[in-house]
Amino acid sequence: MALASLCNSESLGRVRLFGEIQDEIDLTRATVASIGEERVALVITKNVEPDFSYFLTERGFAEALRDPQWLSAARAVWIAVEFAGFQTEGLSVSPWNGLRSHPDATFLPDKPRKLVRDLTSGAAPERIEPWLLREPVPDDSGVFAAWREVAIDRLALSLPSEIRNSDNNKKQVVLKGPRLAPIPIADPRAGWPRDAFQVLMDAARWVYGTPRETETKFQFLNNHLSLDWREGTQWPDGLPTVLKGSLASAREAFSFHLQDQSKDALKALGDLRKSLQEEVAKAQAATRDLLGALWRDFALAGVVLALKSPTGSQISSAEVLRWVTVAAAVVLSASILITTASNWRFNWLADRGRREWRTKLYAFLSDDNWQCLVERPIAKARWVYRLALPIVIVMYAFAIYYLLLVAVPVWTAANIDPVLVTVHDWLRTAWNTIGARFAP
Repeated sequence: MALASLCNSESLGRVRLFGEIQDEIDLTRATVASIGEERVALVITKNVEPDFSYFLTERGFAEALRDPQWLSAARAVWIAVEFAGFQTEGLSVSPWNGLRSHPDATFLPDKPRKLVRDLTSGAAPERIEPWLLREPVPDDSGVFAAWREVAIDRLALSLPSEIRNSDNNKKQVVLKGPRLAPIPIADPRAGWPRDAFQVLMDAARWVYGTPRETETKFQFLNNHLSLDWREGTQWPDGLPTVLKGSLASAREAFSFHLQDQSKDALKALGDLRKSLQEEVAKAQAATRDLLGALWRDFALAGVVLALKSPTGSQISSAEVLRWVTVAAAVVLSASILITTASNWRFNWLADRGRREWRTKLYAFLSDDNWQCLVERPIAKARWVYRLALPIVIVMYAFAIYYLLLVAVPVWTAANIDPVLVTVHDWLRTAWNTIGARFAP
């Protein structure tokens, strides 16, 4: 009655009791006395949900693990026994009232049947997610032991390059490498080697546990397993002896493979950075050429005006000189403004590009080394430029002021002199403030 009430309240299904004589017994009114010694049958009809299942016994869970259709989707699982729950990439297994849904995976691993050439029509698992255990490994229990037994079988058949039937209709695996001799698969009824579980899990995590280069890692592992495999041993009984060393060798070979790819990638990125720097240098040179052309054309126009005789003209030579002087002041203003702005902009682009390329090309340098080798030398070089810049700006300002004072004295006295007086007063106030702060 308690089980029927629980299944009804949790929407888990329906519990029915049938007697040999009474047919279906009403559980809401049934008592032990009313049933007596009559033989009864308990029928539990489960509600089917795509992402949730429950089992009352470990045996039911173990049988479900061998059903490919049940494993075709990620799901949460409740089992009505006491044990330490655990998670894989495709299953969340917990005692009663645990997780009701499986957390979404961060990525979908490649399917083993994409890499394993299965000529037996079903030996290789369709999905690897139910067998990739998420750390930490739980305490041993009957539920975990049932899952581990099936996991060893599924993981072991996810690593060889080929699975086929022999002449006597027994399954064999073939490793892709220098040695292509078939390896017979042990009879699962004899039990899988329990000590193969951890190394099998490490190998499967390395091959399938990341979303990139899965096929390359699969090939490296097969190559080293074929070299290390010992004659006369069956699959997967021989894995505890050779798989750990083969996995270490495959990881090392894969690291060298990535380094070769990294060299090409770094060379391409370095060429790209060099071309970008050249483009920035071209833009800076174009700016300098523009300023040079401005001065050249202005000098040419001034020479033409100076050589032109004012005789018979309505414009006197003094008027021409005045306009030439004003134009010179304007050109000086434009020159210092464009030069300062363009240099600031180019320095900003260089800083931004250096920050972006820092992680792409020079990630191997620590922050201290980067500061010592790059940032500090650049800062010292720019310190000289920043020290000279205010001096040059002041000299330009005096030259522009003098030209305007010569060409348009009245306008200069009315518009420029008040600005200079304000700047002078501000500088004097700032100087007095600084002197007062540092006075003893």
